Amino acid sequence: MSSEFKNNAILGPINSWMFKILSGYMNYLFGKSKRDLFKNHPETVVEIGPGAGANMRYLKKGTKLIAIEPNIHMHANLKKSAKKYGITLEIKTVIGESIDLPDNSIEFVACTLVMCTVANPAKCVEQIKRILKPAGVFVFIEHVKAKENTIVSFIQNVTHKPWHWFFEGCNTKRDTKSLLESAGFSSLSIEEYNSYSPFVPITPQIKGRAIK
Repeated sequence: MSSEFKNNAILGPINSWMFKILSGYMNYLFGKSKRDLFKNHPETVVEIGPGAGANMRYLKKGTKLIAIEPNIHMHANLKKSAKKYGITLEIKTVIGESIDLPDNSIEFVACTLVMCTVANPAKCVEQIKRILKPAGVFVFIEHVKAKENTIVSFIQNVTHKPWHWFFEGCNTKRDTKSLLESAGFSSLSIEEYNSYSPFVPITPQIKGRAIK
C-alpha cells in the first residue's frame, strides 16, 4: 500500500469499516474463485494486504495466517475475523515491499485485490518470490488495466484520481499481468476475465497461481 494511506487517520478507519461491510458482497463476487485458489493450502499461509480478514473464510480452521498488513486501522477487524473463523493470526505491520520473513521459508502466499495499492508492485513480487520455498505457490486475484480505447478504459481514466484517494491508493490502470509474466516464476497460470459489478473500473481482472 502507498505510504500516504497506510496509517491515514481519516481514510484508515473508513476503509476498515467499508471492507468489513462489503465482505459478504465480495464473497458473492469472488467466493468460488477464492475457494479454488485456496484449496489444499498448507498449515501456514502468508497473505499480502488481508485488510479486515475477508479471506479467512476460505482457510481451514486452525490455519496460521501471517498477515502482512501495514494499515493499523485494519488490525482490530483482522483479530475479530480470526476469532470468528478459528484462525491463528500473526500480524506484521510492514509493507509488501519489505516483508520481514526469511528467504525460502513459506510454502503458500496469497494476494487478492491488493497489488493495485502497492507503491512498488515489482518489489512486492520480488519479496513474495524471496520468501517462497522452492516450488512454493503464490495465488492471486487482481483487477488490471483495461484494453486501450474501450469504455472501461475511459472510465478507469476518469475515475483514477478519486478512486486512488478513496480506496487506499488503488491504481485502476495497473498492468499486473505483464508484471507477473516478467517476474521469473518457474510456472505461471493466468486466467483473464471480466467481473461485472457496480465497481466498473475493476471489471477486467486476472486470477491464477505462480510457482517459484
